[in-house]
Amino acid sequence: MPHTSKVHYAWLICLGGTLMLFASIGLGVNVFSAFQPHLMARVGLSNTQGAFLITVRSFFVLVGMTTADRVARRLGLRRGCTLSLLLLAASSFLFGAAEQFSLCCAAAALVGLSYSWAGVIPLSLLMARWFQDRQALALGIASAGTGLATIVAPVPFTALIERFSLRLSFWTEGTLIALLALLFWLLVRDCPEEKGLSPYRAGGRQDQPPRPRSAPGGLTPLRRVFVLTASFCVGAATSLGISNFGVLYSTAGYDADTVARLISVMGLCMMAGKVACGQVADRLGGRISNYSLYILVLAGYGLCCLASLGSIPLAYLAMVLSGLGLPLSAVSPPIWARDLWGDEGYARGLKWIQSIYALGIFLMGTVPGALADRTGSYVPAYLLFWVLLLLSLILLGYVYEKTGAGRRPER
Repeated sequence: MPHTSKVHYAWLICLGGTLMLFASIGLGVNVFSAFQPHLMARVGLSNTQGAFLITVRSFFVLVGMTTADRVARRLGLRRGCTLSLLLLAASSFLFGAAEQFSLCCAAAALVGLSYSWAGVIPLSLLMARWFQDRQALALGIASAGTGLATIVAPVPFTALIERFSLRLSFWTEGTLIALLALLFWLLVRDCPEEKGLSPYRAGGRQDQPPRPRSAPGGLTPLRRVFVLTASFCVGAATSLGISNFGVLYSTAGYDADTVARLISVMGLCMMAGKVACGQVADRLGGRISNYSLYILVLAGYGLCCLASLGSIPLAYLAMVLSGLGLPLSAVSPPIWARDLWGDEGYARGLKWIQSIYALGIFLMGTVPGALADRTGSYVPAYLLFWVLLLLSLILLGYVYEKTGAGRRPER
């Protein structure tokens, strides 16, 4: 069997995907929390207006998810994602220049579109084209770029704000994103054929034709509804859970330094978990990957519900377990689409899963704050998230068991 030690170009595509998500989700969304208080103070936004910016962004994330496959077909993945990253750069320049609430809303809309058009859907389509084997591992590595941005970017951007100005910090971010768009354009090609290659096969087995993945039998319309309901629950519980970890512990009386360290630990564990999730899915199948992540995140969120006890060791354990389980939010949905829709329906299944996932974030976005206003704590929100995750596990597990999907791959 022929074997070559040369690195397959698919891994450079994976690097390009990492840079893309570092920008579109990491810088565009996750790091925005470092800018938001300063933006509200400069423009004179109320708390309601500040929250409305997130609502605008979430709405355009949903719009982008429902159109991402059409954008990819019309423009191609390389061109479409590069242009979407340039939209994100434009949003940073617009935020930097904005003095009116309406311009801030316009910038937030551009962020939402870029999140979708240069996010998980095009990344998953790229990995599906370039990787016949190790596809989930490639997804996990690329998705880890979002966590990397969350860890490394807030401190220097905040320093720029405090030493110089908010405008310079936003414009520096926009310039960085434009450079990442250029790197993405130089690295990425839509498909292996453009480089005269075939998709990556483990062990250098490039002489063998790829094995098509077929959809399992028994995925009835009702079971599709179960999968999409699970996706709705996961979107709300994981994305909103990540966004509210800080206020969960700060309102429970933890000091600012401890809260910052807790969030950093969660981010590091989430990065490690994304790579590990990909390895588990590739080697043991999507079913084992699902159950492993659900056990971790349910345990982590359960400990989050004990935040009011004031125990710092329990808080750190909650962040470790939650971080390791939260790849359920980014790496798992493409795996569900692959396992349940097969190669032929992958793009369609992924579009529906990600769109309903985004709908969950949009519709549930104000719930944690509303519960906190009524109760004085974010613990009830995490109890709700825990219930949503348990429901999604039951629904998704039922579909996997009934269809026989996600079994250990044959070697």
